[in-house]
Amino acid sequence: MSLLRAAGDQATGYREWVVPALGLGVIGLYGLFVVVGNRVNALACGSAPAPETMFDPLSFFVTADPAVFGSSGGCTAPMWISLTALIALLVGLGVLVGAGAYAWSRWKQSDAALIKDIRYREGIARRPEIRKMVGPGHARSLGKKIRPSVKKPTTTDVSLHLGVAEGVPVHTTLEESVVLIGPPRSGKGLHLLIGAILDAPGPVITTSSRADNLGATSELRAAKGPVALFDPQGLTGQPTTLKWSPITGCEVPRVANQRATSLIGASGLGSSSANQEWQAPAVTIMESLLHAAALGGRTVDDLMRWGNNPSEAKEAVKILSEHPAAAMNWNLVLQGIIDGDPKLLQSKWFGVEGAVKGLSVPEVRDVLKPTNVEETLDIDKFLNENGTLYIVGTKTGGSSAGPFLIAMMDAITERARELAAKKPGNRLDPPLSLVLDEIANISGAWPGLTQLMADGGGVGISPFAVFQSLAQARNEWGEQQATALFDAATVKIQLGGASNVQDLELFARLAGTRQIVRTSRSHQRDGHSSSDQLHDTEVLTVSELRRLPFGWGLLLNRNGRPILMKMTKWVDRKDGKAIKEAAARYSKALAAELTGGAQTLASTPSATDKADARVDALAAAPIR
Repeated sequence: MSLLRAAGDQATGYREWVVPALGLGVIGLYGLFVVVGNRVNALACGSAPAPETMFDPLSFFVTADPAVFGSSGGCTAPMWISLTALIALLVGLGVLVGAGAYAWSRWKQSDAALIKDIRYREGIARRPEIRKMVGPGHARSLGKKIRPSVKKPTTTDVSLHLGVAEGVPVHTTLEESVVLIGPPRSGKGLHLLIGAILDAPGPVITTSSRADNLGATSELRAAKGPVALFDPQGLTGQPTTLKWSPITGCEVPRVANQRATSLIGASGLGSSSANQEWQAPAVTIMESLLHAAALGGRTVDDLMRWGNNPSEAKEAVKILSEHPAAAMNWNLVLQGIIDGDPKLLQSKWFGVEGAVKGLSVPEVRDVLKPTNVEETLDIDKFLNENGTLYIVGTKTGGSSAGPFLIAMMDAITERARELAAKKPGNRLDPPLSLVLDEIANISGAWPGLTQLMADGGGVGISPFAVFQSLAQARNEWGEQQATALFDAATVKIQLGGASNVQDLELFARLAGTRQIVRTSRSHQRDGHSSSDQLHDTEVLTVSELRRLPFGWGLLLNRNGRPILMKMTKWVDRKDGKAIKEAAARYSKALAAELTGGAQTLASTPSATDKADARVDALAAAPIR
């Protein structure tokens, strides 16, 4: 660690350079004074020799005689002209000095000054380290591991481009797990998410509570594979192009248990809930209902009815009792809960009611109730054909479909793990990318995401989770789960504008410390003394992290030093024009916001937009 002069020790620094600088300034000012006086005489008389001595012009302040600047044959400029010229010189210099001081003060408070200060600070990664850890060459060196089926993998085959740091293109490989922290309107989509969706070489699942990513990327992703929209709540104004039932596959008890765990956990009844003691019985009830519905050929209509009324769930008990493929004793367990203590029944059933709440809306039930094979999600086909699935929803309101969105993603990722186990290197090739925008606004929790962050990269699943703040994750998912998720991420990115001190302090501590020298001076009658002391200080402070300018981000990659990164806007990409045109075909209002600098994007196209243009690829190329 380098030894730096502390900001508080300005007295020593002042003597080191300010005093000599002032001396040079006085000498320069005197030189201008002499030159101007001499040139005024020369203009008035045709010529003017230099003053006899360098100190003669000083007497002008006493005699006001222009001859002291040098004269030819006694000819000098009129005194008032010389005086006016010298006053103009002083005024001009004063204006220049004032303007310079003002400009310097403004620059010191600017974003450019902050970035320059941080870039050259000890503790921040330099070019060689950046190139070694996140450069294109590093990404290519892992190519055969990440893409065993590709003979000569390129950078784009195995990584995502995030931006530039110290002139080095920054890439994160598809075996990394990424957490992006950025407050609203901090440019997450503009700089990172749209590019992450478009550049993924394999299948993509992307979530959002709005239509911005869908409108900007769906048309271009259709060139790589089939594209589908799953929007149970109708937030995009576009028709859902596939349907999926949470009952699918639940004939198998293991699948029923996994699905029930997803639904109950995503409903908010989990380790982060005050009612977490009722999670286990709720999962038991839900897995029994799902298992019975699958065996009995029922739909989400029946699941809603059973989940809202324990008396109605006796039908599920009957199916589990009579069906030969039913899991052993599941009927007895469910019957015991229904016939048990009435005071406890409501608490045990509470989580089930919360999970099926969204099914009360007919439009949500319709999307979760496929009627034929053609409109049903085929997970294997989606993965094998590099499909793109846009999942749009929220966890708020009576039409919340959040638990079912999470259950579907769990179903896809579990199947992806099964397929990866049968492939070379035990990984999906190309990898499955999860671009999880607004994930905390979609569901109360996703227990499976923490596991994916920890081991997904090893099986070809690349998660990119986006939060407005870590406090948001803690509030929605609980302290322990949010901490585990953040710890499991191998790449952490913080954007500017955040205001949660606890979160920013965490990044500041992870960025490390540097050493500075503090010099103290004491003055006494018989002289003065000074002493130097080493002090540790943060590489980055909380206020500096908050002040990171728009378009810049702090990247923490595994065990490397922090990287200050200039992110790349999608409008500056080679396909930026195509993205803009595709967004315009989806929605004129959305395109205007995407290209006009607005960072709060409209979620629903207007009626005029719908009449003018639709993303025909969504309906023409559904995933089955």
